[in-house]
Amino acid sequence: MLKELSNKFDFLFVGLGASNCLLILRLHENGILNDKTFAVIEPNSKSINDKTFCFWATEEELLRLKLNTLVSKSWDCLEIGGIAKQVINPLRYYYVKSIDLYNITKDVLNDYQFRLYDSQLTENPKITNNTFEINLKSEIIFANKVFDSRPPNYLLPKKHQSHLFQSFYGWKIKTPNQFFDIDSIMMMDFRIQQNNATQFIYILPFDRDYALVEVTRFGNSIMEEAEANTIFDNYVNKLGITFEIIETERGVLPMTSSQMQIENFGENWIYMGVKANLLKATTGYAFHAMAEDALALAENIKNNYFFNRKIKKQRFRFYDRLLLKILNDQPDYGKPIFETLFQKVPIVKVLSFMGEKTNLFQEFSIFFRLPKRVFILTAIKDIYQQTKTLPISILPFFFTILFLILNYLKSESISWLLLGIGFFTVGLSHGALDHITQKANINAKEYTYFIVNYLIKSALIGSVWLVFPSLALIIFILYSAWHFGQADYQEWKLKYGLQSFLWGLISLLIILLFHFDELNLFLLQIPNLQVLNTINHISHNQLFMYQIGIVILGFILTLLNKSKLMALTLIYLMLSSMLPLLLSFGIYFVGQHSMHGWKHLKHGLNETLPNLLIKALPFTLGGIIVILFFMLYFSVNYIGVFFIVLSCLSMPHVLSMNYFYSKKDIIS
Repeated sequence: MLKELSNKFDFLFVGLGASNCLLILRLHENGILNDKTFAVIEPNSKSINDKTFCFWATEEELLRLKLNTLVSKSWDCLEIGGIAKQVINPLRYYYVKSIDLYNITKDVLNDYQFRLYDSQLTENPKITNNTFEINLKSEIIFANKVFDSRPPNYLLPKKHQSHLFQSFYGWKIKTPNQFFDIDSIMMMDFRIQQNNATQFIYILPFDRDYALVEVTRFGNSIMEEAEANTIFDNYVNKLGITFEIIETERGVLPMTSSQMQIENFGENWIYMGVKANLLKATTGYAFHAMAEDALALAENIKNNYFFNRKIKKQRFRFYDRLLLKILNDQPDYGKPIFETLFQKVPIVKVLSFMGEKTNLFQEFSIFFRLPKRVFILTAIKDIYQQTKTLPISILPFFFTILFLILNYLKSESISWLLLGIGFFTVGLSHGALDHITQKANINAKEYTYFIVNYLIKSALIGSVWLVFPSLALIIFILYSAWHFGQADYQEWKLKYGLQSFLWGLISLLIILLFHFDELNLFLLQIPNLQVLNTINHISHNQLFMYQIGIVILGFILTLLNKSKLMALTLIYLMLSSMLPLLLSFGIYFVGQHSMHGWKHLKHGLNETLPNLLIKALPFTLGGIIVILFFMLYFSVNYIGVFFIVLSCLSMPHVLSMNYFYSKKDIIS
């Protein structure tokens, strides 16, 4: 036992599962534990062989990962029941007993003074001066660095996600005859009942008369012991063998594309194992990844580097999501997918794919051989659902690029058509729900009062345009800036106020200043606009300085808020400066601001989108009629009239949404 600082440790290992055991071995080999105080929290004795760890690797990989001393048995040939039996050179399939890993780790630990706590960590730590304070009920301990291998909790799956289980029962059996082929494992034998899931037999032959026979299910439900026994009995009876059961094992692994519920306690609280995203969702294999992780982590600790795990390649997450979704929604496809895969693709290539070591060409050739229709339909649904979860700012960025391409191809008419559709649907209609933002259900009297009140406010700003057009323009820019900034900050979960107003003003000014000549032409269509005299005296050098200044101010706000979406908005606003002014403004107004507004209204009013569209329809049509009437009546100066009418309709909407944002709990 430690004589000094008995409750204060450099390292704390939470759990003695495979990931932490492998890490302890690597830390020991690098001499890192020699001058460290450390403790282990593990409620179980780890004295039984409770798991089977298997992986495939080349001999070079095995030695590099320093796993050769743990391996009990290996094979160079794999069989898929009734389909294929192939040598997998240069790979071998390796088997590790969990008890061997536990015993070797305990032997290493016994070389050091350390504390073992046979309890469980159930509370979140307190963090003070980069030290974790951990309550173990009977004692409070402190640690500088924690390696947490506890199993994770998962969030409820979204529409494009799935949560299944890999459940299995295994029997180590002894036969009176030399029945098993010791040179080959049965990786998957699907010649058993499927029970509305994907089920197979897995056989590891340790000797000619001794093997592990395992029944495995990929499915929504966990296999019951009685089901597994029935399948096992039927299978071995068909093989025509008698046997004695020496040992049994069982287990359940998550097969999920759902997000894990992970608390971030800083860089010195390091998650291990499944929580570190090292479990392959579609196979349940993790040992090889854990060994790689332990090697890299020990090297980083030795050199005092910040440890930053490599993020899994997104395309493999995509493949996993597709297969899990198919197994979840259409389990009857499981068996034919796997059987087709092994019939048409060499096993060694499949293993490389499962180990995420293939390239795009190889992956395409694999998927080309699988049932195409089910994968294509599932992929379309997945991409659609994934797109729905993307930040809204991606949409205007996409349309900016699209409009630039159309502009280059001399097809601007398509851009104007798309913008027109967007404005008269999404853009205008998001302001047509003001009558229900203060009260969900209004009677006829309240409805009439709302319309009259709305028209009075619009008329007031219209009268300012008639008498003091320059003042009206400034007021329009100011309340538009407030409104735009408020919606963006609400969506990005930032506190709105003076800073959000500044952001809205920056967004507007980038659009206006980078289209300065066009802006002048539009403003000329507004009669008696005295501010034009001031604008016309701005030199090119002054304009350039204003443009640079407003962009710098925008990026300063971005840095202060550490917001990638603010940066993305600034980028597409500057890119859209190569488009006409109305297209640039329309992309932001329709693609970002109006989409944010619709999202907030949907959540804040707790209404479905179709219901909101129906409720917005009367005022949407009214707005369209008003705008078209004035634009046709003033056909010469229709652009200027458009902005005046838009400002008159916008002012009461801005006031209404300001009230809505202040009273509603908007869930972004």
